[in-house]
Amino acid sequence: MTNFRSIAVGLAIVAASAVTVAAFAPVQATQTKPAAKAAPKLSWPPAVEAAFKKAYPNATVKAVSKETENGKVQYEVESMDGTQARDLVYLADGKLVLYEELIPQAEVPAAVMTALKAKYPKATVARAEKLFQDGTMNYELVVKGAGHGEVILTPAGKWVSPAK
Repeated sequence: MTNFRSIAVGLAIVAASAVTVAAFAPVQATQTKPAAKAAPKLSWPPAVEAAFKKAYPNATVKAVSKETENGKVQYEVESMDGTQARDLVYLADGKLVLYEELIPQAEVPAAVMTALKAKYPKATVARAEKLFQDGTMNYELVVKGAGHGEVILTPAGKWVSPAK
Protein backbone atom coordinates (compact mmCIF):
# COMPACT_ATOMS: atom_id res chain seq x y z
CA MET A 1 0.00 0.00 0.00
CA THR A 2 2.93 2.31 0.50
CA ASN A 3 3.71 2.17 -3.16
CA PHE A 4 0.20 3.17 -4.02
CA ARG A 5 0.29 6.00 -1.45
CA SER A 6 3.63 7.34 -2.72
CA ILE A 7 2.39 7.21 -6.32
CA ALA A 8 -0.77 9.09 -5.32
CA VAL A 9 1.26 11.72 -3.45
CA GLY A 10 3.66 12.04 -6.39
CA LEU A 11 0.77 12.55 -8.82
CA ALA A 12 -0.76 15.15 -6.51
CA ILE A 13 2.53 17.05 -6.41
CA VAL A 14 2.87 16.94 -10.23
CA ALA A 15 -0.72 18.13 -10.66
CA ALA A 16 -0.22 20.98 -8.16
CA SER A 17 2.99 21.99 -9.92
CA ALA A 18 1.23 22.08 -13.28
CA VAL A 19 -1.51 24.33 -11.87
CA THR A 20 1.09 26.63 -10.31
CA VAL A 21 3.10 26.84 -13.54
CA ALA A 22 -0.05 27.54 -15.56
CA ALA A 23 -1.09 30.26 -13.13
CA PHE A 24 2.22 32.08 -13.54
CA ALA A 25 2.74 31.46 -17.25
CA PRO A 26 2.86 34.67 -19.24
CA VAL A 27 -0.37 35.44 -21.02
CA GLN A 28 0.16 35.83 -24.73
CA ALA A 29 -1.16 39.10 -26.06
CA THR A 30 -3.40 38.71 -29.02
CA GLN A 31 -2.39 41.03 -31.78
CA THR A 32 -5.09 42.64 -33.80
CA LYS A 33 -4.48 44.36 -37.08
CA PRO A 34 -5.47 47.99 -37.23
CA ALA A 35 -8.78 48.46 -38.94
CA ALA A 36 -8.35 48.87 -42.66
CA LYS A 37 -9.09 52.32 -43.94
CA ALA A 38 -12.61 52.27 -45.27
CA ALA A 39 -12.94 52.87 -48.97
CA PRO A 40 -14.58 56.17 -49.75
CA LYS A 41 -18.33 55.87 -50.10
CA LEU A 42 -19.09 56.46 -53.73
CA SER A 43 -22.35 57.92 -54.82
CA TRP A 44 -22.48 57.76 -58.58
CA PRO A 45 -24.94 56.44 -61.13
CA PRO A 46 -24.25 52.98 -62.59
CA ALA A 47 -23.69 54.51 -66.05
CA VAL A 48 -20.94 56.79 -64.71
CA GLU A 49 -19.29 53.93 -62.82
CA ALA A 50 -19.40 51.67 -65.90
CA ALA A 51 -17.96 54.37 -68.19
CA PHE A 52 -15.14 55.14 -65.76
CA LYS A 53 -14.22 51.51 -65.09
CA LYS A 54 -14.26 50.69 -68.81
CA ALA A 55 -11.93 53.59 -69.66
CA TYR A 56 -9.65 53.22 -66.60
CA PRO A 57 -9.85 49.63 -65.31
CA ASN A 58 -6.72 49.93 -63.15
CA ALA A 59 -7.44 53.34 -61.65
CA THR A 60 -8.26 53.93 -58.00
CA VAL A 61 -11.13 56.28 -57.23
CA LYS A 62 -10.26 58.80 -54.53
CA ALA A 63 -13.59 60.65 -54.46
CA VAL A 64 -16.80 61.24 -56.36
CA SER A 65 -18.78 64.45 -56.04
CA LYS A 66 -22.09 65.51 -57.49
CA GLU A 67 -22.25 69.01 -58.96
CA THR A 68 -24.67 71.07 -61.02
CA GLU A 69 -23.11 73.02 -63.88
CA ASN A 70 -25.25 75.13 -66.21
CA GLY A 71 -28.35 73.36 -64.91
CA LYS A 72 -26.97 69.87 -65.61
CA VAL A 73 -26.11 67.37 -62.89
CA GLN A 74 -22.54 66.16 -63.26
CA TYR A 75 -20.29 63.76 -61.37
CA GLU A 76 -16.63 64.57 -60.81
CA VAL A 77 -14.43 61.53 -60.30
CA GLU A 78 -11.01 62.13 -58.72
CA SER A 79 -8.71 59.22 -59.45
CA MET A 80 -5.17 57.86 -59.53
CA ASP A 81 -4.03 55.55 -62.29
CA GLY A 82 -0.58 54.43 -61.20
CA THR A 83 1.21 57.75 -60.73
CA GLN A 84 -1.20 59.66 -63.02
CA ALA A 85 -3.68 61.89 -61.17
CA ARG A 86 -6.83 62.40 -63.22
CA ASP A 87 -10.12 64.22 -62.62
CA LEU A 88 -13.05 63.38 -64.88
CA VAL A 89 -16.51 64.94 -65.18
CA TYR A 90 -19.43 62.82 -66.41
CA LEU A 91 -23.11 63.42 -67.02
CA ALA A 92 -25.47 61.02 -65.22
CA ASP A 93 -25.82 58.94 -68.42
CA GLY A 94 -22.06 58.21 -68.43
CA LYS A 95 -21.10 60.74 -71.12
CA LEU A 96 -17.66 62.22 -70.45
CA VAL A 97 -17.80 66.03 -70.35
CA LEU A 98 -14.17 66.84 -69.57
CA TYR A 99 -11.11 65.53 -67.87
CA GLU A 100 -7.87 66.87 -66.47
CA GLU A 101 -4.53 65.13 -66.14
CA LEU A 102 -1.87 66.41 -63.79
CA ILE A 103 1.47 66.98 -65.53
CA PRO A 104 4.89 68.22 -64.42
CA GLN A 105 5.55 71.87 -65.24
CA ALA A 106 8.41 70.75 -67.49
CA GLU A 107 5.81 69.25 -69.88
CA VAL A 108 4.04 72.59 -70.41
CA PRO A 109 4.93 73.85 -73.91
CA ALA A 110 7.30 76.81 -74.13
CA ALA A 111 4.62 78.82 -76.01
CA VAL A 112 2.28 78.49 -73.03
CA MET A 113 4.94 79.55 -70.52
CA THR A 114 6.02 82.47 -72.75
CA ALA A 115 2.42 83.73 -72.99
CA LEU A 116 1.97 83.40 -69.23
CA LYS A 117 5.20 85.29 -68.45
CA ALA A 118 4.34 88.01 -71.00
CA LYS A 119 1.02 88.70 -69.31
CA TYR A 120 2.03 87.97 -65.72
CA PRO A 121 5.83 88.35 -65.39
CA LYS A 122 5.86 87.59 -61.66
CA ALA A 123 3.52 84.59 -61.85
CA THR A 124 4.63 81.15 -60.74
CA VAL A 125 2.95 77.89 -61.68
CA ALA A 126 1.73 75.91 -58.68
CA ARG A 127 -0.01 73.16 -60.68
CA ALA A 128 -0.20 72.24 -64.37
CA GLU A 129 -2.84 70.09 -66.05
CA LYS A 130 -3.86 69.04 -69.52
CA LEU A 131 -7.53 69.92 -69.91
CA PHE A 132 -9.56 67.89 -72.41
CA GLN A 133 -12.98 69.34 -73.27
CA ASP A 134 -15.19 69.44 -76.36
CA GLY A 135 -12.62 67.59 -78.43
CA THR A 136 -9.81 70.05 -77.66
CA MET A 137 -6.83 69.92 -75.36
CA ASN A 138 -5.62 73.00 -73.50
CA TYR A 139 -3.38 73.68 -70.54
CA GLU A 140 -4.88 74.72 -67.23
CA LEU A 141 -2.40 76.30 -64.85
CA VAL A 142 -2.91 77.20 -61.22
CA VAL A 143 -0.81 80.31 -60.83
CA LYS A 144 0.32 82.51 -57.99
CA GLY A 145 1.00 86.20 -58.47
CA ALA A 146 -1.27 86.58 -61.50
CA GLY A 147 -4.46 87.93 -59.95
CA HIS A 148 -6.24 84.78 -61.16
CA GLY A 149 -6.17 81.38 -59.51
CA GLU A 150 -6.38 79.47 -62.78
CA VAL A 151 -5.62 80.31 -66.37
CA ILE A 152 -6.26 78.28 -69.51
CA LEU A 153 -4.17 78.51 -72.68
CA THR A 154 -4.05 76.57 -75.94
CA PRO A 155 -0.91 74.56 -76.75
CA ALA A 156 0.11 77.45 -79.03
CA GLY A 157 -0.07 79.91 -76.11
CA LYS A 158 -3.39 81.62 -76.97
CA TRP A 159 -5.49 82.69 -74.01
CA VAL A 160 -8.76 80.87 -73.38
CA SER A 161 -9.40 82.07 -69.85
CA PRO A 162 -9.18 84.74 -68.73
CA ALA A 163 -9.54 86.24 -72.18
CA LYS A 164 -6.59 88.44 -73.12
